[in-house]
Amino acid sequence: MSAAIRRAIREALREREKAGLLRSLETAPGGIDFCSNDYLGLARDRRLRRRIAALAADSAAPQGATGSRLISGNHPEIEALEDRLAGFYSSEAALVFSSGFAANLGLLASLGGLVQTLICDRLLHASAIDGGRLSGAKRVIFAHNDMRDLKARLGELHSGETAAVAVDTVYSMDGDFAPIEEIADLAEEHDAAVVVDEAHANGVLGPAGRGGAVAAGLQDRVLARVVTFGKALGLQGGAVLCSKDLRDYLVNFARSFVFSTGVSPLWAASVRAVYELLPELNAEREQLLGNVTYFRERVAESAQPWLESESWIQCLRVPGARRITRVGGIVRSRGLAALPIRAPTVPAGEERIRVCLHAYNTKEEIDLLFSAVDEALR
Repeated sequence: MSAAIRRAIREALREREKAGLLRSLETAPGGIDFCSNDYLGLARDRRLRRRIAALAADSAAPQGATGSRLISGNHPEIEALEDRLAGFYSSEAALVFSSGFAANLGLLASLGGLVQTLICDRLLHASAIDGGRLSGAKRVIFAHNDMRDLKARLGELHSGETAAVAVDTVYSMDGDFAPIEEIADLAEEHDAAVVVDEAHANGVLGPAGRGGAVAAGLQDRVLARVVTFGKALGLQGGAVLCSKDLRDYLVNFARSFVFSTGVSPLWAASVRAVYELLPELNAEREQLLGNVTYFRERVAESAQPWLESESWIQCLRVPGARRITRVGGIVRSRGLAALPIRAPTVPAGEERIRVCLHAYNTKEEIDLLFSAVDEALR
């Protein structure tokens, strides 16, 4: 390797360490879980584990895809999963991707062939931001959840200019909900499409966890929805829910689909097993929402700067990379896995402790968290 490149690598790492932002991999933190996206506990659910084990033992589905789905990697199990997804979410069609990131990236990048302008919320997920950059479309950013600003950006469109508005249902770093009904109304007034990332809503919001669009009755008013299987559903992967025509378009133009090895057929059967279980999880969803209510009651009593959020993602802003690292260390030392979030995940100056609530958390665990935070910030 070039000596100059080796020096550049080391210098980039030194600079990041100097700023207090150097990251490294470690195994999942022990202690009380306030950091994972396993909102319903399905990643550890014994019912699901038994179903997947039975599939692995009895299914004829191969464990490997063997190639791109356009070559050798398509399989009846994958198509059966996509049929199941379309029916479950009241969508014409679905297309499975290897991850939610790949689904967002492929969808947004492909939209550059259909629309001239992408109008994106400022806090859109990194996968959609990257997809927008790759799309070649003009990108316009509107202030987070600010409907006046969105209306102004839509009003700047020229006559005949095609556009899509891209938002998340639940924002991953603030935990707040997008006003998707207002967004759909504004978009329709300007003949623009809407794309919704349901990553942190899937499995929790709506009837049987069908997401925010179904909960609001908007499934027929959006161009596409992205759902992931690696958060509340406890596995991995993702899919785009859309019309049959858009599915065909993505099969031809979404590079993260076309040039990627297909998903494992055995994995596809496992994801279908999750969807058989989801309608049975009303108790888990109620427990999770009960924990959100209790958490917000504690926030109301707290003197700490918790952000406004009615979701299962709660955040305490602690500006400064070194300060948030120190506070996070104290919280973890008390046996609580609530991790510090630093730049570049959030902008410098907006560092925070991010708390993910789960159906399996208890009120006593939430009380311990508030005590640890108060101690760390004393």
